[in-house]
Amino acid sequence: MTPEQVAASYDQIADQWVDVSTYGFAQIERAVAFVKHRGAALDVGCGTGRLMGLLSGHGFRTDGLDVSPAMIARAWERHPEAELFHADVCWWELPRSYDLIVAWDSMWHVPLAHQEAALKKLCQGLSAGGVLVFTTGGTDGPDEKQNSYMGPPMYHATLGVPHTLRILAEAGCVCRHLEYDQHPELHVYLIAQKSAGDVPTTDDLVRLRPVERGDLPRMYDLQLDPDSNRMAATIPRDREAFDSHWAKVLGDPSVASRVILVGEEFVGIVSCFPRDGADHVGYWIDRAYWGRGIASRALRLLLQEIPKRPLTATAATSNAASLRILQKCGFVVTQVRHDPATDRYPECEVAVYVLR
Repeated sequence: MTPEQVAASYDQIADQWVDVSTYGFAQIERAVAFVKHRGAALDVGCGTGRLMGLLSGHGFRTDGLDVSPAMIARAWERHPEAELFHADVCWWELPRSYDLIVAWDSMWHVPLAHQEAALKKLCQGLSAGGVLVFTTGGTDGPDEKQNSYMGPPMYHATLGVPHTLRILAEAGCVCRHLEYDQHPELHVYLIAQKSAGDVPTTDDLVRLRPVERGDLPRMYDLQLDPDSNRMAATIPRDREAFDSHWAKVLGDPSVASRVILVGEEFVGIVSCFPRDGADHVGYWIDRAYWGRGIASRALRLLLQEIPKRPLTATAATSNAASLRILQKCGFVVTQVRHDPATDRYPECEVAVYVLR
């Protein structure tokens, strides 16, 4: 099942979750005890907002995220003061770092192929000393299944406990607690805490350098990613069109194209280029690095390098992550238009942003 299908199933049973159940409260309070600074919290798969009152009672300002529009609508009714996001965690970019992230019975709905990247994203989204509490399937290896125990069809997947622990460790998190809390059912919850040591932030590690011909094979592969194209509302170039385009770009002194590096890792590109009589900016980030604030930092670095103004950027109105990046960097929307389909873009609604 796709996340959209899971959302449709939850839409059918949203009213069943408007209750005062304390399921999971004791486990989450155990996680809260590890949190040193009770500032911002995020509830991933917040549903109707059942946990948000609990977190507020512990002093957190809690954001909520859910893929089901019916669930989010009920959360709005219960918590009108909260910042709530209707989005898929796989493609959503965290707007800030969090002192506590809760993903109770939600991450296992993420497709198995995307679970590692989604879990890494949440770990990256923790502030120093921040805590992540989440549930998963207590298997020894990867597994996925579908069932209809709740009525509508539902999908569950797990990376397995050993792989999950490796991901946490590689992301700089220490497992503080792991428990099979519904034994003999394979329901596991984990509490992980990010190192509070003096480690470089992502912002510190992001840097730019000019695109070189040796980067083109990596760039070609990046622009083929179907999920990235779906989110950006773009159509990838074939090899011939790609090579022709970049041969022109690399020979054009009016274009500033930069590779985005995190440490020494190639994670994307950001560019400033003339088009239709205006100077435009654009960026493309490896999907594995979404949600870490890299695009925002890279764009800010490019803006420091390129003094000319105004600069224009366009993004599909459905691409909420890109719209937030532009807004964070000072761009202001000036127009929303409907663009026809071309060889590079499907027919879609586009927002035009300008930085003056």
